[in-house]
Amino acid sequence: MSWSRCSYDIMVAGEFQAVVLAAGHGSRMTEVTAGRPKCLLPIANMPMIWYPLRMLEREGFQDAIVIVADNTKSEIQAALEKCNLSIRLDYAALPPGKEDWGTADSLQFINEKIKSDVVVVSSDFITDASLYPALELFRKNEAAVTMFFLKPAEVSAGDSLPTPGPKTKHKPERDLVGINADTSRLVLLASVSDFDETLPLSRGLLRKHPHLQLYSRLLDSHVYILRKWVCEFLVQERSLGTLKGELLPYIVRKQSSKPTQKVEDASTIRGNTKNDIFQFAKESTLVSKVLPISLSNDHWGDMKGTFQDDKIRCYAHIVEGTSFGMRVNTLQAYASINREILQIWEKVTGGNVLVRLHPGAEVKSTQVDDSTLVGEGTLLNEKTSFKSSTIGASCTVMSRTRISNCVIMNNVKVNEGCVLTNCILCDGVEVGANTELKDCLVGAKHTVGAGDKHNQEFLADEDVLMEI
Repeated sequence: MSWSRCSYDIMVAGEFQAVVLAAGHGSRMTEVTAGRPKCLLPIANMPMIWYPLRMLEREGFQDAIVIVADNTKSEIQAALEKCNLSIRLDYAALPPGKEDWGTADSLQFINEKIKSDVVVVSSDFITDASLYPALELFRKNEAAVTMFFLKPAEVSAGDSLPTPGPKTKHKPERDLVGINADTSRLVLLASVSDFDETLPLSRGLLRKHPHLQLYSRLLDSHVYILRKWVCEFLVQERSLGTLKGELLPYIVRKQSSKPTQKVEDASTIRGNTKNDIFQFAKESTLVSKVLPISLSNDHWGDMKGTFQDDKIRCYAHIVEGTSFGMRVNTLQAYASINREILQIWEKVTGGNVLVRLHPGAEVKSTQVDDSTLVGEGTLLNEKTSFKSSTIGASCTVMSRTRISNCVIMNNVKVNEGCVLTNCILCDGVEVGANTELKDCLVGAKHTVGAGDKHNQEFLADEDVLMEI
């Protein structure tokens, strides 16, 4: 079924709720999250979470539930109120002390707010791809779950500059994903690390899905479309704490199982301690009446009904073409997206106006190139040079200083005579006069001594180092 843009917007607003996961503290990039929530890390002087929220706006969502940690709610809310978003945000703060809850735990926590099928989005996902094909795949197949993937060729590899800080070996997590090429059924989801040299596949699985394609390098966007009954099941099955690592592999495996007994009304079994997922997997009344008499089928070679009589069905959408997509969940990814964001700005924001030099900034320098951004209340003195850098709000850069390929967050002071190349400076940093930093990462509120020279180092106060 094809939809006009107007019909699509109505469908999105009426049938789906958006949930944005923004409570994570960035365990893989603690060097830059010690001073602020991960979802507020600046990218082109906009908070990271603004990008998935802007995507949801483009897709027709009018409301979103944003799950945050209790101790960061006010900071996140204040930051987003300055972003001129039209989407209405309902902030759900996790209980104090529960900041380490898994993603499935967080979804359980807001269960009373969930009134329809859900689109779960991570606060660190940036893309120009549309959700429309995935939502349509979900709807027409009455899916329990639909996952949203991008191919490796469509994930930017970044540029040749090293990631600021000490040299480290970046070993990305890899998933094994098995998809029926004919139907887009997702039939295998596991981590590569779960297997040694061989991957066992049952004959029954291969007979059922003879055109099975295996992938090991897809980007999982952490955009998950879930049926409402899946969220209800989560409330009862408390042992599943994470979506990616536990819930989704569990549901994918359950597709090949059959219910042990027929249950007429899922609402009557919530007290059942057995927590059989099939007790929750109820098709809509219309679908249950249409399928037995439908002549349509998604397979051949047997007498089984549509969807091979499976009550639980999972699907995967792989974005085709030249779409951009990246999860900014590592330091390497954060450095890379800041280098690339201006080139993809129009695509990932839907043509949102880019504020290159904030009207509240005081720019006395005559050497600020077109790929440099300057935030509100920042002073750039004369006799300074800026290339391909992002300077945050309320910063001061003194004379005779050169800055290139840097990300400088808020309230940073760079004294005179400094040379900064390919560095990330977190909030509240002060760099002493005549200092040279190359490929360095400076932690929040750290002071770099005057005349120092550092190369590929992480510079931070002792309390930040202890936290990391």
